[in-house]
Amino acid sequence: MRVVGRGSQVGMLLALLLAGALAGCLGGQGSTDGGSGADHGLEDDTFVADENNTGTVSLNVASSSIEVGNTSTFTVRAVNSRQQPVANINVACDSEQGVAILDPQRGYALTDSSGVMSGVIGCEAPGSFQFLCRLAVGANRRKFVTINCTGEAPSGFDGFPGAAGGGLGGGSQTDDNGDVRITAAGFVDNGTATSDSPSAGASIDISQIADCDGNATTVDVEPFYDTYARLDVENQLAEQVRFEYLQYTVSDVDGQGTEFTSKRLGLTQEADATKADSGESVTILMPVFKAYNGGKYVGDPLGTGIRITNRALITVSFTLVGKTALGDSAVVKARSTASFGDFNACGD
Repeated sequence: MRVVGRGSQVGMLLALLLAGALAGCLGGQGSTDGGSGADHGLEDDTFVADENNTGTVSLNVASSSIEVGNTSTFTVRAVNSRQQPVANINVACDSEQGVAILDPQRGYALTDSSGVMSGVIGCEAPGSFQFLCRLAVGANRRKFVTINCTGEAPSGFDGFPGAAGGGLGGGSQTDDNGDVRITAAGFVDNGTATSDSPSAGASIDISQIADCDGNATTVDVEPFYDTYARLDVENQLAEQVRFEYLQYTVSDVDGQGTEFTSKRLGLTQEADATKADSGESVTILMPVFKAYNGGKYVGDPLGTGIRITNRALITVSFTLVGKTALGDSAVVKARSTASFGDFNACGD
């Protein structure tokens, strides 16, 4: 029995030696992937973006109100988590149809040594359109600006051939004669949906944080509100227009291609009347997405409503239907693209 025991010990020793040799091989392989191969002396100057080393991106347009056929410059600046400029990082920009990106022609370019990428956009059609620039990572690494394209297309103007943009779909559209039109379309998602609400934003929070500070002894629920559509309507007719209802369609509620169209949502008399030939915009506010049980819904959450689970850029189409003082039909349409996602409003 002792002879057998010594044999087992020899076998165990051989096994340990083999295991050590194998570990040495694996260790060498690991050194190639994450050891000496990752030493700073072997790194190049390319900045690799991730959630930990990128801070924020800002977008500034020289003029957000542009006549059709004209252009405006814009700048995008990227900084890291220490608010230092990030050079040589790719910035991609896109727009709704109606706004063209003339420079950069491909729609994307690298930042310079100051963390800045600059370009030029132009208006191809009248209406209100979303313009977006973003980094490769993070929901908070993208910024929207609403571009108001005013006036009519100049004689002989045929757009900006070869320009980038248009990937976000359609923007605001007017009726055929342009006498009644939606000049701006967007959303209010911060609980301030009144006639004095500021310009509509382009980010919609679809998931509520149950406890902001994570302290089990207190309950600090994230502020979470119904989302309102905000439509600014302009009437250039010589008669008053009264809109009767609003209907909206969400292109992809769940990320699986499910399209949702709302019922006809009636408007109050105070909200729907647009004065004759006023040249001023009247703001229409209407709740469109319901905050319920920590989620955001289209339709009735206790009925046939659908929870919004698509964390992406989603286009929402609006249709306003009404009549003029002389009984003629008035129908105006608009589209607005917004970023739907998990946004943290705990500090608000």
